[in-house]
Amino acid sequence: MVMKLIMFLLMTVLTAACWGTTIYLVLIRRFKNKAASLAANRWTLILQGLNLLICLPGLLGSQPENRAGMIWQLWLLTTVTAGLATVGLLIFSLAVGLLSWRLHPHHADYLIVLGAGLAQGKVPPVLAARLTRAAQFWQRQPTVTIVVSGGRVHGDQVTEAAAMAAFLLECGLPPEKLLQESQARNTWQNLAYSQRLITQHWSGTGQPRVVVVTSSFHVPRAWIYSRQLGQRYQFLPAPTPWHYLPLALVRDYLGILRDHRWVAGLLLLLALLLGELI
Repeated sequence: MVMKLIMFLLMTVLTAACWGTTIYLVLIRRFKNKAASLAANRWTLILQGLNLLICLPGLLGSQPENRAGMIWQLWLLTTVTAGLATVGLLIFSLAVGLLSWRLHPHHADYLIVLGAGLAQGKVPPVLAARLTRAAQFWQRQPTVTIVVSGGRVHGDQVTEAAAMAAFLLECGLPPEKLLQESQARNTWQNLAYSQRLITQHWSGTGQPRVVVVTSSFHVPRAWIYSRQLGQRYQFLPAPTPWHYLPLALVRDYLGILRDHRWVAGLLLLLALLLGELI
């Protein structure tokens, strides 16, 4: 009994440390340099690996024999919360992989490339992957018009849209095939403002076919926003450099939980009630 209590307290502290440090890394919106960013991603992978392979098994193995009292309630709350958070992250990661494999639209009148932040005014690797995917699409279908979306954030001297446009011009795109949406500061605004720009630019009949290009890890969240805006766009995932993927996956996963915190809270409550009954 005493050993299980000690293990429970140890695993609780370790679990809190893993998730707390991960959330701290997620909240750092801009790292000093590439080395710092890569280090944060390595730590995210290590922390979530510890959480999955050590913390959760340790919590499950420290279940109190007595199902009455405060220790049982604390164990149930800690284990269910950590378990749901971790299983949710795994499901989210699998969904990202499945969408990357299945989503490959071939025709569009417009591509919207969502911004991902700049690094000292330059296009970082994650954003470069999105732009490269858009350039590859244009090479197959030169009639498409590409909308690059992103305003000036974090004190940058140039807008994301301007930096993205410069990148695509270097890839060989003609200037007349580029539209810059330079006001958006988040994904919701990326989609809403780009839609407005496309409506103003479109001169064809019917509704234009629009494909949104964003990183694979960002597709679920961007898809949710697009549906909330009444859009029926298709999505084209861009591959994410693997050494930037751990932090990106956790960031968007936590972003979805934040946006749907009432649903997440209800699921947690139901899981706790189920745990009491089993």
